Amino acid sequence: MKRLIMIVLFAVSLRAEDATTILSRSDELRNPLTSFSIDVELTSIDGAKSETSKFRVYGKGSDRSVVEFTSPAAEKGKYLLMLRDAMWIYMPSTSRPIRISPLQRLMGQASNGDVARTSFTIDYTPKSASEDGGAWVLELEAKDPSLSYKRVVLWIDRASYEPRRADFYVASGKLLKRAHYRKYMTMAGRRVLSDVEIEDLVRPGRRTLMRYANLVARENADRMFTKDSFGKW
Repeated sequence: MKRLIMIVLFAVSLRAEDATTILSRSDELRNPLTSFSIDVELTSIDGAKSETSKFRVYGKGSDRSVVEFTSPAAEKGKYLLMLRDAMWIYMPSTSRPIRISPLQRLMGQASNGDVARTSFTIDYTPKSASEDGGAWVLELEAKDPSLSYKRVVLWIDRASYEPRRADFYVASGKLLKRAHYRKYMTMAGRRVLSDVEIEDLVRPGRRTLMRYANLVARENADRMFTKDSFGKW
């Protein structure tokens, strides 16, 4: 009887605030501005070894972004462009951008898509929702078969809507990595995600720290998000 009451209460909660709304509110903490720039620092850790790279991300809407490589010095001049699910890299040594996969590793356990894209809402459909203590647990299914991860299980704090953890599965059904959303802070007048830790579940012990800083509202021109304008703006 007690279990039945809990199920009924949970169903009422979901009717009041469906899974799509929960996901959308959670995404606001990861992608809070329509047009912006933000600094991203990646630190890859493998045992006692670590290395750090820095990037500046320029975004517009939920599906357009440019990633500028800012450190180390040897990487400067490189750019990533992501338009929906398509991605290109520009390197000073090449005459034109090269098409690449968003799933390709950028550094450590962070893929190109992890840095260039921050929205679950645009890429995934919530297929089921459950409750785990003080968190909603959403099972997300990729809208497009070309997406890097076919399924994501996302834990969202019920009180604050802050994402807490995400498990990423590839097409074979294998759990590839797990993201822990560690810290939040105020940037550009909003409470936003600032620290993420990504675990490599295929090679235990390897992890990548992502830190966000200097979020700024910035009117990014449409021409920035074209293959012909890499580094020219």
